[in-house]
Amino acid sequence: MSNAQRKRRSGVLAAACAAALATTVSLSACSPEPVAGWQPASFSPVPGIELAGNLGAHVGGTENIDSGEDRGQVESAGALAAAAQQQLGLYTGRIRNDEAGVAARFIYIPGVPAFNERVTQELRAAIAATGKTYTPRAYSPEKGRTERGCVPGTSSWSAQDVLSRVETGPAGGAGIALVCELAGAYGDLVEVRLRAVAGDASAVNSDELTVLFVNIKTGQLLQIENQWSTEAAPELWRAIVELLRREAGALSTAPILDPDAQQLALADAALQAAATDDDGSLVVTVPAGIASPELAGLGIEATADPIELRIDPVTASTWANDEYARLHAEIGKPFAGVTASVASLPIDCGLIPCVAVTYDDGPGELTPKLLQTLTDEGARATFFMLSSHATSYPDVVKQALAAGNEIATHTVNHPDLTTLPLPDAKAQVLDSAAAISRITGKPVTMFRPPYGEVNDAILTEVGMPAILWNIDTNDWREPGQAALIERSAGAAGPGDIILFHDTHSDTVEVAGAVVRGLHDRGLELVTVTQLFGGQVPASGRVRSR
Repeated sequence: MSNAQRKRRSGVLAAACAAALATTVSLSACSPEPVAGWQPASFSPVPGIELAGNLGAHVGGTENIDSGEDRGQVESAGALAAAAQQQLGLYTGRIRNDEAGVAARFIYIPGVPAFNERVTQELRAAIAATGKTYTPRAYSPEKGRTERGCVPGTSSWSAQDVLSRVETGPAGGAGIALVCELAGAYGDLVEVRLRAVAGDASAVNSDELTVLFVNIKTGQLLQIENQWSTEAAPELWRAIVELLRREAGALSTAPILDPDAQQLALADAALQAAATDDDGSLVVTVPAGIASPELAGLGIEATADPIELRIDPVTASTWANDEYARLHAEIGKPFAGVTASVASLPIDCGLIPCVAVTYDDGPGELTPKLLQTLTDEGARATFFMLSSHATSYPDVVKQALAAGNEIATHTVNHPDLTTLPLPDAKAQVLDSAAAISRITGKPVTMFRPPYGEVNDAILTEVGMPAILWNIDTNDWREPGQAALIERSAGAAGPGDIILFHDTHSDTVEVAGAVVRGLHDRGLELVTVTQLFGGQVPASGRVRSR
C-alpha cells in the first residue's frame, strides 16, 4: 500500500442494525470454534487498551458526528486549544480567501525559522494549487471562523469534514483546506501534524498528512513518514474488534482473523492521526466502518461512528518503530519552552492580512497599561513619540521596544510643521529622532507630522517618510469606547494604518477589544515597517500599504 493510499481517509460504511444488539445471539452458531490450547493474553480482553465512552453509540447508534451539538463541542475545544497554544508561546494563525477557495489554520514557533518557513511553504503550495489569484482578505466575524491556530482532532477527521466544517473548510466546502494539529509539546520537542485536503462535496481529490517533530533547541525538523511498526495496525484492528464483540456480549476466546486491506487501511489511518497525551498514552480515533466476520456473526455489520481508544504508554512504545520510539521517550518531560517571543516573528503581509495600529503623543502614564495589553494579546504596534515625553519616560520607551513594538518620532513638542521656518521644522523632526534613538539605541527612520500637516520642502529636508493614516478613530474627540472599537476593528482591512493616541484613557481601555476584534476578522497586527515587508517607502507621504 502506498503512503498516499495510507493517508487517504476511508468513507463511512453502512451503519450496523441497532436492533441486532438487543437480540439474544447464539454464540455457538455465530462464532468460529476456539483453537485448541489458545488462551487470552491476560484476564483483560485487550491489555493496555481502554475504550473512551460507550460502544453502543458506535454500533448502530443514530448520532451524527456533524450535528450542531458536535460542531459546538469542536468550536469550544478549538478555542481552548488556541489558548493553550498561545500559553506555550506559539503564534496562532488563520487565512481565508473565498474567491480563491482556500482556508488554512496554522501555527508558527518563535525561534524556529526552519519550521515557520516550512509552514509558509505549505500555505503557498496550497494557494498555488487552487490555480486562482490570491490576495489577503478580511471578513466579518462569524461563529466558527474566529478561532486561530491548530484544531484538535483534525488529523483524524474525515476529509469531507475538513472541507465542509466552518472551523476549517473553504467557503462552500470546495477548494483546499490546510489544517494542523498540535499533537504534543514535551522536552525539547513540539509534534505537529499538517494536513492538506482538496476537493468538494462530490469528491476528495487529495489528502496528505505530514507529521513533523520540531526540536526547539536545535531548530531541526524531523519528518516521519510512518512512525509505527508493521504489526501496529493489525494489532490495533484486532483490539477494537475484540472490544466490540465483548461489548456485544460474546464470550468467545477464538482468535480474530486477520483484517483485509480495507480494514487495515482504517486502522493505519487511525494510527497516523493518533495523538500522544502528556503521560505517554496514545489517543486513537478509529474511523467508522470497522467490520469483521466475528462481528457479522453477532449481527454487527460495521461501526457507524468513530471510536476513541486510549493505548497505554508501554503498548504504544512497543508499536512504535525505532525512530519514533526514540522521540516517544521524550514524552512526559516538561516542555522546555520556546526560545523567542511571538513579537520576534517576521510576518509575510502578502500572505497574511495585516493592519498597522499606531499610537501618537506618548509615552505617558497610560502607556505601560497599553503595552501590557498588547503583550497579553500577542499584538504589535508602532508608537510615534514626542521626544519631550520620551525623555521623561525612558523606561517606558525601552519597554515598548523590548515587547516588539516599533518606535518613531512625532517631533519634539507637537507643532504644526508647516507653520514653522524650514530649519525649525527640520530640527523638530531630526532632534526628536536623535533623542529617541539615544534611549533605544536604534535609529529612527520614520516620522509622523502633527495634525498630518507636512509639505514637500519639509519632506526633502528631513529625508524620512511621513507616515500618515487612512483610518482615523478621532479618539481625541472622546466618542466613547464602542465607537472606537467600531471605527478600528469594524472598519479596517488589509494594508490599513489606524490612528490612535495613547494619551486617552478610553483608547487604552479598549485596546484589548480592538485587537480581538481585528483578529476575529482575520487581521494580524504588525508594525508599520512589517506592513511593508521591512521596506517602508524611503520618502514621501505614506497612508497605507
